[in-house]
Amino acid sequence: MGPLKVMTDGSLNTRTAYCHDPYPGLDDYGLLVVPPEVLVPLMRKAHEHGIASTIHAIGDHANGLVLDAFETLGIGGTIEHAQLIAPADFPRFKQLGVAASVQPVHALDDRDVADRHWSGRTDRAFAFAGLLAAGAELRLGSDAPVAPLDPWLSMAAAVRRSDDGRESWHPEQEIPVTAALDASTRGGRTPVEGGTADLVVLDADPVTAGIDDLRTTPVHATLVAGQWTWQA
Repeated sequence: MGPLKVMTDGSLNTRTAYCHDPYPGLDDYGLLVVPPEVLVPLMRKAHEHGIASTIHAIGDHANGLVLDAFETLGIGGTIEHAQLIAPADFPRFKQLGVAASVQPVHALDDRDVADRHWSGRTDRAFAFAGLLAAGAELRLGSDAPVAPLDPWLSMAAAVRRSDDGRESWHPEQEIPVTAALDASTRGGRTPVEGGTADLVVLDADPVTAGIDDLRTTPVHATLVAGQWTWQA
């Protein structure tokens, strides 16, 4: 089985992501679904039984509380989404051994609503470059079926924060193609002769591809656990 998943807050679009600052025009900070006094015992029990924790947190206050929970227990794990981060919390991901599992396509889909609901704070929203600069382990995903299950779209969104002809949204948070590849392959290792590997064989070099070509990178073949599972 996989890790323990706990949803501690809501989402940006519904204004239920739990934040330090109120939503514009509202005396509302979002919704804390699972408070620390409930979260910490759940994570402790999972850890005692050899199960890692992957905790959903979108608002900056929710992310801070989840980091607090990992720190209290002295364990690492993963925060799922990590969409809005308080400035003081960026270095804590590395310090605590907590990975940031993010979905770059959401930065494109939600840029307008983020500018509206998180006005004045979007310099630290979907802050992929900021997390990398702080030494966090970044993991790119899709959140399918909310976004397409296509790693090339995810990587392209992390590299170029626009897909509709508009200027890049907070280009300072863009990351290099090589970093996007590492975050999509968990820092792919060099194959060892005689070993068992998961490989993707490409018909083009994504590192030198333009952004449009990156989105449609052609796959020639896939190898899973040493067995060919698909070939063009």
